[in-house]
Amino acid sequence: MSKPKVSLLRCPASASEAEITARTEEAIGMVGGLRERFAGKRKIVLKPNIGIDRVRLTQGRQTELTEPAVTEGVIRALREVTDAEIIIGDAPTDDLAETIYAKLGYPEMAARYPKVRMVDFGKGPFVEVEVPGEPLQFSRYWLHHELAEADACVSVAKMKAHRSLGCTLCIKNLFGLTPWRIYGQPRVYLHDRLIRLPRVQVDLARYFAPALCVVDGIMTANHGEWHGTPIETGVLLAGDNAVSTDSVGMQVMGFNPLGDYPSHPHWYRRNSIRLAHEAGLGTADPSDIEVLGEEPEAVRQPFEVQPYGEGNAAREAELRAGQRCVEHYQEHRDRYVGDYPGRYLTFRDGVLLWDAEDMHATQALEKERTTDWKDAPQFTIQVVPAADEIERLESYAMGG
Repeated sequence: MSKPKVSLLRCPASASEAEITARTEEAIGMVGGLRERFAGKRKIVLKPNIGIDRVRLTQGRQTELTEPAVTEGVIRALREVTDAEIIIGDAPTDDLAETIYAKLGYPEMAARYPKVRMVDFGKGPFVEVEVPGEPLQFSRYWLHHELAEADACVSVAKMKAHRSLGCTLCIKNLFGLTPWRIYGQPRVYLHDRLIRLPRVQVDLARYFAPALCVVDGIMTANHGEWHGTPIETGVLLAGDNAVSTDSVGMQVMGFNPLGDYPSHPHWYRRNSIRLAHEAGLGTADPSDIEVLGEEPEAVRQPFEVQPYGEGNAAREAELRAGQRCVEHYQEHRDRYVGDYPGRYLTFRDGVLLWDAEDMHATQALEKERTTDWKDAPQFTIQVVPAADEIERLESYAMGG
């Protein structure tokens, strides 16, 4: 089998929008095979990182959101090979999709091309979809119905450090498609304090299986995904596999794509890119990836993620306490099913703190009753009979 291909090109922040768009098209063209990968597709979801109202510019370029000119380059490349409908959007946690899209100029961009439109994937209606193969954390997820109807996906990510995950690239970008109206704000049910987040990302990568991956690494954010330190990395990446594209992105950032918790930058959680590699969704091994254009070492811009909280010992204690909560829930599940069917139960140290009808009510109770993060809940779960459980609870015993 041929190696996955990832193109890596220089693109400085001083480039014009037209130059950025053209450079994006060039990066995609270098990978090749676009027509074949989108042959017969009728609805393509194009997902940039535009889910928070953080239009922050550095040297005139987006620091935390995908550069619109990069997205336009993707649209133009797709329009060269397919007449499929293209739906562009995110699921903003602030219910401000129209505002964010307008600030970034997306409605005008979409209007320039046939069969391209914007969608707020956070509004619904939602449907429950099945993850094919062997999901890592949940067998089913709720998504906007148009995401379920799409037959191809493109992830257009922003290169950023991430405080709890190490980095955010194409796989992490897909997490923004999950609806906060179901999972809480900001998707706290999936973004819990234990093990869910990186494993959920792998499930979403398996479900969406992006046929094209693009990374905007022009102006980037170091140290954190929001309010991070602006840094001009000056690169664009494109690839035909999410795991391999993210692997090259991690190398540009000075990270080991096969590194893992608890080593830098994965202080608190497993490396989702390595998990996806282990799950067979693609290779993150640099020796198995064909890099076109620049070598990662030639454009490397070392990123850094500082640990927060009380370090690895406290994290390990938190994980063990969370495992006890899961064990307690499983041991007493029948009673909880009888007393709280369909409700959300929240635990700490194996003790039930409260129950609520949904995640928004759960968060309201946490805000009302918790004043110190050290007393915050460790585990929340919707009560269903064991036969209907969609979460792999055994994952907690494995430590994530």
